[in-house]
Amino acid sequence: MNPATPPAASPHNVRGWQLSVWQAGLQSLVAFATLAAFVLGHYCIAAAPWGALAMSGGVTLAAVLRLGARFGIGAAVGIWLGLVVSGTPVASMLWHGTGLFIGLASAAAALRALPFDARLCRARDVAWLAATVLLVAAAPALLVLIGPIWPPSVKPVGQVLTVPMAWGLMSLGILVTTVTGLLADRRSMQAFLPPRSGATLLLLFAVLAAGGLPWVSLLQNEPLVALLLAVAPPLLLALMTLRAGAGVASALLLAIALGGSWLLSILAASGGAASGLLSLPTHQLAVGLAAVVTLSAAFIMIVHGARMESAWREQRWEWALDGSRIGVADWHLRRPDSFASTAWRALANMENSPWSPELWLHQVHPDDRPALEQAIAQVAVGDTGRARIELRMPATAGWRWMEATLLVIERGNDDRPSRLLATLSDVEERHDALERQRLSGSLFQHLHEGLLITDGELRVLDANPAYTQITGVSRAELLGSVPSLLHQSPADPLARQQRVAMWAGLRAGGSWRGELLERRRNGELCTLQATISTVPGTDLELRHHVLVISDISEQRAQRERLERQAHFDELTRLPNRARLSQLLIEAMAAADRDGYLLVVCYLDLDRFKPVNDRFGHAAGDRLLVELAGRLRSALRGREHWADSAARLGGDEFVLLLRAGTLEEARLAVERVLRVVSRPYEVDPSVDPVIVTASMGATVYPIDRSDADALLRHADHAMYGAKQSGRNGYLFFDPETRRRTEERVMMIGRVQEALDHAEFVLYYQPKVDMRSGRVLGLEALLRWDHPQQGIIAPMQFLPHIENTGLSARIGDWVFSQALEHLSFWRRQGLDISVSVNVSARHLQEPDFAQRLSELLARHPEALAPFVELEILETTAHNDLEATSALLSRCRLLGVHFALDDFGTAYSNLRTLKQLPVDVLKIDRSFVHNMLDDPQDRGLVEGVISLARTFGCTVVAEGVETPAQARALLDMGCDIGQGTGLAAPMPAGQVAAWVRDYRGIFALAQAPAPTPRTAGVPE
Repeated sequence: MNPATPPAASPHNVRGWQLSVWQAGLQSLVAFATLAAFVLGHYCIAAAPWGALAMSGGVTLAAVLRLGARFGIGAAVGIWLGLVVSGTPVASMLWHGTGLFIGLASAAAALRALPFDARLCRARDVAWLAATVLLVAAAPALLVLIGPIWPPSVKPVGQVLTVPMAWGLMSLGILVTTVTGLLADRRSMQAFLPPRSGATLLLLFAVLAAGGLPWVSLLQNEPLVALLLAVAPPLLLALMTLRAGAGVASALLLAIALGGSWLLSILAASGGAASGLLSLPTHQLAVGLAAVVTLSAAFIMIVHGARMESAWREQRWEWALDGSRIGVADWHLRRPDSFASTAWRALANMENSPWSPELWLHQVHPDDRPALEQAIAQVAVGDTGRARIELRMPATAGWRWMEATLLVIERGNDDRPSRLLATLSDVEERHDALERQRLSGSLFQHLHEGLLITDGELRVLDANPAYTQITGVSRAELLGSVPSLLHQSPADPLARQQRVAMWAGLRAGGSWRGELLERRRNGELCTLQATISTVPGTDLELRHHVLVISDISEQRAQRERLERQAHFDELTRLPNRARLSQLLIEAMAAADRDGYLLVVCYLDLDRFKPVNDRFGHAAGDRLLVELAGRLRSALRGREHWADSAARLGGDEFVLLLRAGTLEEARLAVERVLRVVSRPYEVDPSVDPVIVTASMGATVYPIDRSDADALLRHADHAMYGAKQSGRNGYLFFDPETRRRTEERVMMIGRVQEALDHAEFVLYYQPKVDMRSGRVLGLEALLRWDHPQQGIIAPMQFLPHIENTGLSARIGDWVFSQALEHLSFWRRQGLDISVSVNVSARHLQEPDFAQRLSELLARHPEALAPFVELEILETTAHNDLEATSALLSRCRLLGVHFALDDFGTAYSNLRTLKQLPVDVLKIDRSFVHNMLDDPQDRGLVEGVISLARTFGCTVVAEGVETPAQARALLDMGCDIGQGTGLAAPMPAGQVAAWVRDYRGIFALAQAPAPTPRTAGVPE
């Protein structure tokens, strides 16, 4: 900073400087006023120095009480200047000043200790001021009168006035001057300027004149008149106090006192009493003046105190009304006299404008004005003493509702109302509350949702019509009772579970929203969207429950329909592919959590297309619907899980089965297959059809794959089951893959065996057990493996059942059997040959044509001696097609036998429709018929059935003479089995036939011998 540059003044410094100048000016003004009062008292009041000190002391006390103690400094300066100017010695100055300031300081301290208001707003403030000046301020001030040091021009008090009189005049001078200083304001100053009203001006002149009339009377030697006129100033000053205020009245009183004292000093100096101008001595006149001034001061104080107390009371009530937001107004009915409180003006929006009843009426809303005019008229004519009306008054924004009450408070001599009192209060909030209450009541009654209110004990307090309509329970029945929706333990398990969730949510958060299952009064089940809440009281204790319900039964049904369309198959109502994915993921998670096995099954119907082609798509749909029902019935369920079934499309289904072990999984799959393979009644006019299924399955978590991979693996296993002959199942696992590879290798090896002529035919005789004659032979295929020797057909035929290789081997068997039959017939053996035909071979489109060609290769007629054996299950696959095929073949002259009869689902219609000549009883029945009455009954039934349909019956599995004897007794003469003869190579047949002697001369079958030249194998 440059030293030559003065620092800039801060705003704080500027404000401090301005404040100091203002305080210095006030101190100077106080000093001047105190000096002026000292001078007036000194020259106007003959008894010096107490007159000068009294007036200057009054100014000092007023300055300290009104401006603060620090302004006593300016007052002290003024007093000291007055003492100096008056020629008072230094010792007397110190004595006088000390005594005066002790009194004034004591008075100021006493008033500050009291609840004193320097504005003299209460009567008690006036009383406290008068008492303090009389008892505290004047007493120490008298020390200046009785002290030992006197100025040359001052006489002791005893030589002029008595001490009590001096004390009174000292107190009176301080009090009047103090009151004048405390109440001096702008209104007081305006009273001495050109007044605002003629009445105030006349009263002011009257007071001043009244102050001089007694002196005029005394100068005219009329003491009685002067005494009477001396009463006028106090009365006029009291009236002036009421009209212009105590400040103006006390100032006039001070002027009158000073004028009278000045006049008395002049009279005393001129010796008026000796000359006869006055009828009374000067000191008596001074006492009279003091009495008038004292009486006037008392009147002023009393009137001012009463006026302030009355104003205080009025202000207090007005404050109370303002605090309660109630406005008050009153008006005279017979003259233009009216009043409106501040609160009224604020409520009526008339704060800055004059008020009258007419203006108030003009501001009321036009729609409410006629009603208000009518109410005022009724009260004004005395029809009623009170009227109450609601109306709208203008507000900052729009209109606000007010409540006005009109009351008669005065009546004239004719007992008619003459004055009205009106109160105005803001009822906008109450009006809004009533409107909301009416709206709430209307909404309560007309709400579409059901609304129920209960107490803390769930007893119904009220219910709206919608609630009674939804539930079917009347309001009268609901009141005081606990509604069924709030019962904590309903009978229905699902409803009970919902109530548990509802009360748990209500206790946790005070409200709950959800769906509830409920029965209406008529028993109809419905779904409700419910919201329940608790309502606490002011003490936070539970008081009410509020329940809101809406009927969402139709919405729930529609939602369920949409969900079914999105997640369920439309025809079978089973889950569709989208829903299956979710079910599979959930089932996998449950399997991981609970530790059980999940069997994913892929099911495909076998030969479903012929059903559609034969009976139509409607029949096919009925079959699928029935299949879906069967699958549902085959599913199991436990407490924490349930099996699932889904339809992927067409005739493809997926099942999710739970199992504890692999054996349980296998049994579950077999159970499903048994359920599926039962006959289906697709058309009432025809016999039921049998449709089997092929299933592939994989087991999770043994197959640790994702959901899509599990389905693919099950699908692959299903195709493997179809390739293995249908009506079966395969599990997708490493063992299955190994077997699949073995099957593929086996098919290739069988193809090689066929190409390398490794197959041979064995023959098992069929004999007449009664006569002991050999009737025919059944050709049985064997594989003469170069390394493994003779292999039974069950070890390789299932691998090729559903391949084209099966038909090729069948043709080879036909060809070899015909060659052997031709050879034996040429050898003179009267026998026939039966050949087993597989299902796949029989389904070849050119089966009959190829059979005809094979028969045509031989010149002799071999067809009558050829018997084709078909399994009962093969015939049932497509009964009509099979029957037609057998009929065409019979035209060639061959015969047909139904093998393993009784092991499938045979019925009389099937047996009647199939053109078969022979029924072969399955070996399982014959084996146990001697021990099992049911098997014996079955054998007897088949024999009887064959006799009825004109068929020859052949019993398989005859192993003992006892079985043969039993069969003969039942009427079955033809038997086949190891008890008669074991299968033998073709080269041994002729010798065995010639040597056979019958069942009851049993002989061992000859051992296999080397091939004989010339005998076809």
